[in-house]
Amino acid sequence: MSHVNRTRAQRLLAPRGLDAIVLSKPENFAWATGCAPGVAAFWRRAGAALALVPADPAAPLCAVASELFAPGLRRALGDAHVADHPDWIETADIRPWQDGPDSAAVLAERAWDAAGRPAAGRARPAAFDARAAFAALGDLLRGQGLHSARIGLDLDFWPVLDFHLLQELLPGVQWVDASATIGAIRAVKSPAEIDKLRQAAAIAEAGMHTALSAVRAGVSRHDIADAWADGVAACARAQGVRLSGQWEYVSVGPLPWGGNATVIDGSVIKFDVGCLVDGYSSDCGRTYTFGRAGPRAREIMAALSNAFDAGLEVLKPGHLLSDVYAQAARAMQRAGFRRYARGHFGHSLGRDTFCEVPPFVAAQAHEPIEPGMVLAFETPFYVDGEGGFIIEDQFLITDTGAQAAWSLPRHLVELGL
Repeated sequence: MSHVNRTRAQRLLAPRGLDAIVLSKPENFAWATGCAPGVAAFWRRAGAALALVPADPAAPLCAVASELFAPGLRRALGDAHVADHPDWIETADIRPWQDGPDSAAVLAERAWDAAGRPAAGRARPAAFDARAAFAALGDLLRGQGLHSARIGLDLDFWPVLDFHLLQELLPGVQWVDASATIGAIRAVKSPAEIDKLRQAAAIAEAGMHTALSAVRAGVSRHDIADAWADGVAACARAQGVRLSGQWEYVSVGPLPWGGNATVIDGSVIKFDVGCLVDGYSSDCGRTYTFGRAGPRAREIMAALSNAFDAGLEVLKPGHLLSDVYAQAARAMQRAGFRRYARGHFGHSLGRDTFCEVPPFVAAQAHEPIEPGMVLAFETPFYVDGEGGFIIEDQFLITDTGAQAAWSLPRHLVELGL
């Protein structure tokens, strides 16, 4: 199932004068088509899989994929809207004759005859043939009347050599960078994407309860991280969810990057964790101390809490992402941290190579906050000599505000008392 809101895409492509976008980044391809880009995408080269999204919502979504994965796309998008190109994998479909007495070799030859393979044999590329993929894209563009159109690319992914080849093979198209526009289209999530992100956050929070129960004097950072992973695994099993990944940045003690430190009285313990459901990563964080917090830890967390609350006041439609940044930054300065300089206070969430994806909650991010966005909003600070500190939540933006994914308290909690 495609997650592209075609009406939104049309609205955002129009100011750029774009007639379509072509997506080559594997994560963008999966978002646009609802299908896997295939094993050729493991090389992360343009052409392994290509999704064509016309600006006109009535025009069909099309795709180019390697032969092995094209059948699934044809089932999803329709035969006429999918083109394929050869990869290195040899296959043969002998199912129509498998009950007969003939040998595997005879049946393979019969299958290749039925598929129309030339009798002289066929050379396959070592991986995949980008020329063939771009030629197939050209056929789809001509079929859509886009062979001389202005088309945007996710150029933040494209290797230079692949882009030059595309320009050489399809010179009639005006290719332009549409990376930011594609990010803006993706920023508002489909209901299915929202469900995946909500589920990923809930599983990560379940792991937090297991991790917190494991905190005691003498326990190491690795032990706490392992306890979180155990809690995540138990929750995923109970829900029948197969996670596609998980990650953690747990720190213990006065050095935010202090390796496998051990919990002692007064230790600051920071959690920044996420789980992935079908590639969609959650992202939330909390900070604790073991025993009584020291005065500086309290001071830092009070400032971060005020900054978080200030930003949260404007994390809703009617404001810009830069407004959230400005509110949080000013709160930190009012608390006395006048030269505190955080590049961003959060980011969008989705399916990508990393949990932090644009748009960011940054000073330069003058994009409007819209219903359907899923954003991680955070106020972190890393202080050598005191510890790592973070308050972070995942929010679904609604018509009236922001719904938090986690229920754990955001203020500094002193464990073991």
